[in-house]
Amino acid sequence: MSNWRANARRRPNVAASSPGFAGRLWNRMRTAFAPLPAGRVIRVGRGPAGVFVDAETALKEATVWACVQYLSRTVAQLPWRVGIETEDGGFKIADTHPADWLLRKRPSAEMGSFTLRQTLMASALRRGNGYAEIERDNRGAPYALWFIHSDRVQPRRAAGGGLDYEVYNAGGGGSVMVPGEDMLHIRGFGEGPVGVNVIEYAAESIGWARATEIFGASYFGEGMNPSGIVTTEKGLTPEAMEILRAEMEGLYKGPRGKRTAILDAKMKFEKVAATPEDSQFIETRQHQVEEICRWFAVPPHKVMHLLRATFSNIEQQSIEVVVDSIMPWVKTFEEEADYKLFGPNNRQGFCTRMNLRGLLRGDSASRSDYYWQLWQMGALTINDILRLEDMNTIGPDGDIRFVPGNMTTLARARAATDTATGEAATGEPPAVVAPAPAGARARQAARRALNGVLQH
Repeated sequence: MSNWRANARRRPNVAASSPGFAGRLWNRMRTAFAPLPAGRVIRVGRGPAGVFVDAETALKEATVWACVQYLSRTVAQLPWRVGIETEDGGFKIADTHPADWLLRKRPSAEMGSFTLRQTLMASALRRGNGYAEIERDNRGAPYALWFIHSDRVQPRRAAGGGLDYEVYNAGGGGSVMVPGEDMLHIRGFGEGPVGVNVIEYAAESIGWARATEIFGASYFGEGMNPSGIVTTEKGLTPEAMEILRAEMEGLYKGPRGKRTAILDAKMKFEKVAATPEDSQFIETRQHQVEEICRWFAVPPHKVMHLLRATFSNIEQQSIEVVVDSIMPWVKTFEEEADYKLFGPNNRQGFCTRMNLRGLLRGDSASRSDYYWQLWQMGALTINDILRLEDMNTIGPDGDIRFVPGNMTTLARARAATDTATGEAATGEPPAVVAPAPAGARARQAARRALNGVLQH
């Protein structure tokens, strides 16, 4: 059960239910907990576009939904493990650590690892902050991670300078104070410990897109096409005008409204309203997709907007989005988890790491050429390449490094030059320079082994 449900060890907000001495005492103590502002923009009511926008209604805009879905799903699907960084720059997974199971498989009885990260990401993207309380066992080790809706959480600066979180219970059940070390806080962009609400800042852009979408829906669903004025040479009685209006709306109103108008009694139809083509309706919608993508730092092609994408640059763009859009959020998750799960006195050096290797891979031909060049110069071994491809190694034989036989080191080249100079002065034959350690047969065997690996 989550700690904010069974809050026996928390500081209850007794002032909400106890107006007596205890309530007055708590009110004096609570003045030290100052709420932290999340942003400078406060929007109430409709925006300039005439559409109310908040974190919920913004999802009705398809581009906002696609941006949030792409970023949250991408971060949620990355392998997240607990381990120790080795001296050679590697990462040794600590699969027996209790936090490794929480991050990799099941953080709580309510959510899996994918669902929790996706929910935290979506909350941080839409509201600026995502919260999950860390439940610990008697030893202080993390036992579970419970998601808390950001609307129920108010970060507060404690008297000692630390950051605590006041969590309001539903149904008027008061609130509890959660210590900062027990709250996993995923912050969005901001100027301090609290992320800003992106939807509030982007309300005009999103509201413009929503207003354009509502206009298009109303145009085809409610407007009469073609729209205009019906004129006649003879006057019509009120009954005749009502019959004519009903017949016109019945025939031409709605999604099938673009049909040829049939008029009699010398009636004429004069077009007076502009069409969506005249007002560049389609171009406006395309521009709004790019405008909203800028707020979330998502390339348009990741939300299925392929207007300017080509097959020649789509792979490079896919790699760039990992560096520019995904990596900042990954660092946010890793840094927050490292500090909150293991504490400031992390003597064993535990840390968390999300594996981005799968997102950074290019096509098979590019990877093969890249590996071959690094292997040929001795920078990678066959086992190194297998690890990069998430494949099993081949044992100690795969750790041997190879270099071309016609190449040598600078030290050997200098030694050969010095030996030749000494021969000219003394008349002694030069010393034989040892060839490179890899022979022709060994290089051919390694080349065949490498080709066999890359063909899988």
